[in-house]
Amino acid sequence: VEELKAVFDPRGGYYKKGGKYMPSIVAEIGEVIEQHLISIGMIKREVSPELEAKRREAEEKLGADAVAKGSQCGKCGAMAVVRLDGCETCLECGNSKCG
Repeated sequence: VEELKAVFDPRGGYYKKGGKYMPSIVAEIGEVIEQHLISIGMIKREVSPELEAKRREAEEKLGADAVAKGSQCGKCGAMAVVRLDGCETCLECGNSKCG
């Protein structure tokens, strides 16, 4: 799954509904397979407790579509950067910049 998700299209990727960046159609297929494996219990979702707390905080402050309202993350490319407690925080990868 990780290898599929790491495939980049030389012509560029695209943004899915909700603002998540997909580097290629192959990467999106890898993501769908990963979601299926998580749903049937073959693998566990790897989200740090800190990132999960930030997602909940953003949802409380900005609403359920907080990720869709975000700007682009310089690290992972997702349109999921929101301002929380004076810091720009990506709700997809956890990257944060304060100041």
